[in-house]
Formats: sequence, structure tokens, C-alpha cells
Amino acid sequence: MNSIEYKVKNHMKHSNPLEYPDFDKMFNSIQMGEPRLIDEITNRPQRRNMKAAIVLGVSVAVMATPVYAAFQYDWSDVLSNKSGINTSLQAGYGQLIEQSVTAHGVTLMVHNAFVDDNRTVLLYTVKPELKTEGQEIRYDQMVLKDSHGTPIEGHYYQQWNEEQGVFQGYFETDWVMEEKQSDLQFSITDVRYLQDLQEEITLNPQDSSTQKFNIQKNGIEAVEVQSFEYAEGQIMINSAVTFTDPEMKGQTWARIMAYDQKEDVIKEIESPVYGTGGASSEYSSRQIFNEQQFKKGDRFTFAYTHEKERTEGTWSLNLSLSRQQMDTGTYKEKMDIPLHSLPEEASISGLVVTPTQIRVSIDHQEDYYRLPYRTYQLEVNGEIMDGYVSLDGKMDPNRTELRFEQSDSILMDVSSLSGKPMTLIAKDRVDEHAGSKASIRLTDISTHSQTVTSNYEGYPLIWTYYIKDGNLYVESKSPDTNFGGINQTYFLDREEKHYLIPLYFTDSDNKHIEMYKDFKGKDLDLYVWNYTTKNPDEEWRINLKE
Repeated sequence: MNSIEYKVKNHMKHSNPLEYPDFDKMFNSIQMGEPRLIDEITNRPQRRNMKAAIVLGVSVAVMATPVYAAFQYDWSDVLSNKSGINTSLQAGYGQLIEQSVTAHGVTLMVHNAFVDDNRTVLLYTVKPELKTEGQEIRYDQMVLKDSHGTPIEGHYYQQWNEEQGVFQGYFETDWVMEEKQSDLQFSITDVRYLQDLQEEITLNPQDSSTQKFNIQKNGIEAVEVQSFEYAEGQIMINSAVTFTDPEMKGQTWARIMAYDQKEDVIKEIESPVYGTGGASSEYSSRQIFNEQQFKKGDRFTFAYTHEKERTEGTWSLNLSLSRQQMDTGTYKEKMDIPLHSLPEEASISGLVVTPTQIRVSIDHQEDYYRLPYRTYQLEVNGEIMDGYVSLDGKMDPNRTELRFEQSDSILMDVSSLSGKPMTLIAKDRVDEHAGSKASIRLTDISTHSQTVTSNYEGYPLIWTYYIKDGNLYVESKSPDTNFGGINQTYFLDREEKHYLIPLYFTDSDNKHIEMYKDFKGKDLDLYVWNYTTKNPDEEWRINLKE
């Protein structure tokens, strides 16, 4: 579930007291059609204990008499990775909406909107019909539609507010409204109430072979569990789930739970990965544990998320959104700054500064070109802003956008830009390379683990291969830390390429594990399809404004 790459940071909860507005003055301004201030926020990835839910969707809006319930909420946790929205709120930007619709015991309310030249963000709450006790709710659809009824691509994030009994969330899209004012619709369809379930499994933590457990419940057929040596003192657990109900695949959050003799959960030592594709299109999860703790586990369960109940219906709000106020703090500049350090012809083509975010556009000749850096920063008058490559709603294959959240220390608008230097900084370089025609020959393949060393494109590579449960496993790793890793290998059958199935690969090391399912031979010639090299100390600085 990493298709949208937001950098998530730990944060301190905002402790400043909330300043209440002059409601009489605000109501008068609303009657006059002026967009106004709202309340408070900050930013977000991983699924937390309070059952935060991340989903792709689209939005919509409708009716209601304005009320001022938004000021009862603390948005800082929900927006912990959206400092630009929080900063803009505190600076007096944003449009008060406060419209709601109630049906079948469920209330959808849109509290605030931020519409500028970088993105559109809605703050919303959903009051569920049923008691959730902090469990997740999801929707068959959350969608924003433009004035022509066309869905707008975006995503949402929400979490449970136990005190208020609502789910607080934001819907965000990179879509930019071209008109000064526009009518849009935000809606949700079918509220699904989810719960976590656990099924006891007789997993033997000492057994490294494939262990299969038939579940045959709630749309899940079975789960196969495999263990691999990961690093010294660590073990990797792969679980592959098959389904009798294909719709379950998108909502399971399936994983293995391990408990010690005191019934305490044995926690992973790295963030788990859920929902990757398996050998037969099943759902696969990867978890890394301390090997000694896991092998001493006393009890194991297969845990998954299941739809308990649902409230059917559609909740729609018609919104009249304006960008008038945000435009007063917006600065745009076209640029043409060549990037000579990149292997492809590319240049910085534009800068857009709004009260919520700064966007830097890079144009390149190659379609869907990936910039070869992991870390991006913007230095403004000596202050540093962290950024990311935007993947949300990316439409132009020849443009990459870098986005930087505004913060309390660097609130930039038109007036503050004059005379301030601005520098784009890229760090930690990783380059992709196509594999060569040189092959790696694996011989005498058997259940006995064997290794072969090769020199590949100037880098030493250690290949380990063995048969387990009828499948061939191939591991590759290099002692050279500047080698980024093999992305995928293949073999030739009558000149046709057949790719092995990747099981493990991360950016943190160069170890890679692949599988050839139901291997029958004794020898195999493998070819590298793609690999990466790393230069973590390289820094790239481009002056945007002197």
C-alpha cells in the first residue's frame, strides 16, 4: 500500500490553546460570501492502534445550515504530516464550510476547505450509526466530483476521536480548481464497520518449511507461512493468503500474531509490509521478528480485518468552494534551470508557493523518469523544509513534482518571497541500471543451500540458492555497500524471458530474495533485469532564487 509516497514523521501534539473566532463577525462574512478562517490541524502513514484508515477515493459536497462544531475538535493528530494546513489555519487561511447531511443514523460533515494552486483539502467528520469502540470504518466510495460531475482522484486519512464519538479525517487531492469559485460535490457511499479477528493456528516456530493452515471462514480460504533467515538474530515471516471471496483481499490487513508465555504480543522489529502480490496473485505479508523471541513463542494466531456490519446509502454534500483568500498568499514563477547532473535531459520548470505548500516542477524528456535521490529539502533564507516526490494524481509522464509543507518557522507568501534566497537540495543518490547480458549459472540445485560468487558490473555478488517445498529460492547480496541490490532476475526459455517472483527487497540493504515456483531442473542460467547503485553522501544543490 505504498503507491502514494508520503513521508510520515513523529510529532509533538500542538499545545497552544485554541482561539475562538468572533462568531457574529464570521456569520456576517459568510452571508457576504467571504471565505473565512477555521480551526486547527497537523499530519500522518501507518496504521495506528487507534485504527487510522488510509484509502484512495474521490469527493463530493451538499447542503446544510452552518454550525461551528469544527472548533470543538483538535485536528493536530489527524494532520500531523500536514503542517502546511495547520500553519495556514493559524495564519487565518481556509474556508469555513460546516455543512452536514444525516441519513440512516450516520452524519457526514465537512468542516473546512483549503483550495489553492497546489492542492485541495477538505476536513471532515463522520459520526457512525453503530458503536465502533475505535475499530475502523471504511467506505465503498469516498469521492469528490467537479462541477461537471467528473470524479477527482485523491486520497483520505482518518482516525477515531473517542471523546467526540466521530472519525476525523481529511480528503486531499493535487487537483487545482481553475475558477475562482466552483461548485463541487463530496460524498461517501456505504459505511462499512470493520473488526479485527484472530484464528488460532498450530504454527511451529522451529519449522522453516512451508506450513499451511486452512481458515475457511469469512471469505478466507487458507494461509501459508514460511520463515527465512533475515539478518543475524532476525527472522522473516512470509504469509500468503488465498481467498474464497476476492473482495476480502482489499481489506484483510492479514498478518501473523505471536504471543509469549505471559500472553504478551511479540512485536516486529521493523514495520511490516502488507498486501504485496504473491506467486499466484494471493495476498502476501512480510514481518521481521527477533529470531530468539519468535522461536520461543508460545501461541500464534492468524489475524485479519473483517467487515462486521455495514450501513448502506449515499451521503452527499454540495460545496461552493472559493480560492479567493488563498490566492492572496500565492506566488508563481516559470523557470528554466537545466539539471546537468542527471543522466536524462531535465530542467526545473516552475515554482508555486501557496500558504499551505511549496511545489517545484521538474520537466524531463523520458516518460515517468524517476529522480535518483531519496531525500529532498528546500532551504529558504537558512531554514530547511523537508519534501517528497508527489505521486498523487500524477498525469503528465514528463513532469515530476516535489512538494514541501509550509511550517510555523517558514510561512512564505508573496510579500515574504522578495529578497529571500531559495535552494533545492537533493541527497542520498540511488541510480537504476538495466542488467547486462551476462548470466549467473546455478548448478547442482538441491535442497542443500549453496553459494556462488560473481563479479557483476564491477560489484561482487554472493548468490545463495536452494530448494524448499519444491520451490527454488535465490538470494543475492553484495558486501559493497554502494551496490543497491538486484531488483529482479529472469531466465530464458527459447529466448522468452521468465521472471522469478520477488519475495524480499528493501532500500535499507542490498539483499534480495526471489522464488521460482515448482522448479524441476538441476541447473539454471539467471540474468539480471535491473539493479541499483547507491551514493548516500552525494548532495545536489540548485539555486532557485538568489
